[in-house]
Amino acid sequence: MTSDDRVEIIAHRGYSAVAPENTLAALEAALRAGADGIEFDVQPAACGTPVLFHDVLLGRTTNGVGPLRRRPLAQLKALDAGSWFGAPFAGERIPTLQEALTVLRGRGVRVYQDIKGYRELEDLDRIVDLTRSTGLDSATVFVSSDWVVMNRLLQVAPEIPRAYLADTRDRLGQALDRAIVDENSLLSLEVGLALTRPEKVLEAQRVGVEVMVWTVDDPDQAGRVVGLGVRRLVTNRVESLLRWRGAAPEPRRSDP
Repeated sequence: MTSDDRVEIIAHRGYSAVAPENTLAALEAALRAGADGIEFDVQPAACGTPVLFHDVLLGRTTNGVGPLRRRPLAQLKALDAGSWFGAPFAGERIPTLQEALTVLRGRGVRVYQDIKGYRELEDLDRIVDLTRSTGLDSATVFVSSDWVVMNRLLQVAPEIPRAYLADTRDRLGQALDRAIVDENSLLSLEVGLALTRPEKVLEAQRVGVEVMVWTVDDPDQAGRVVGLGVRRLVTNRVESLLRWRGAAPEPRRSDP
């Protein structure tokens, strides 16, 4: 995978600083703000329908309880996924992947689908089918820290890029090794990990593996990871990072 030298600003769970994460409101807010890319989390409901949701349990971001994957879509759609964030978002619903992709189709953004889990491997096939049917396969990157997920996606959709995610030191080596042998992939690193293991970021790029970093809300951190050659930043603070990018000097890559 390659990109131009401009730093790509990617909205984390939509524009989650101004709207409830993983909702259509957050996606629309990211589009209005001018994000280059939009990241969101995906997992299946009990009926197999892929929906946007991060946690295993419903309680943090809805008025529901219990595991999301034990609730069919009809029950999930009855939940309020916005009031926890603020009264203006009361009644916001958990969106299906189909609804989210329909909103993003033709909007000129790159789409990062972070797959949080599955009931059966066919759940992953449905995610791929929806991505293709909405015409967003050429604009999508699948992200996961689950190597079973990544192996399945490589098998059924080799043409759609994959990002191997690592948030701990012990996972970093595994993720990098997998990205090296998977030619259509990149490495996705937590910002603290990237900054404490800069040699791994540089190593990845020396062997042709592009790196994206999350969640970068601090312009100082943004400058430091961009100095390592990173050109994809996932952030909650979309407008702040866009302003930083507009004011920053031309990015320079650190020496290996």
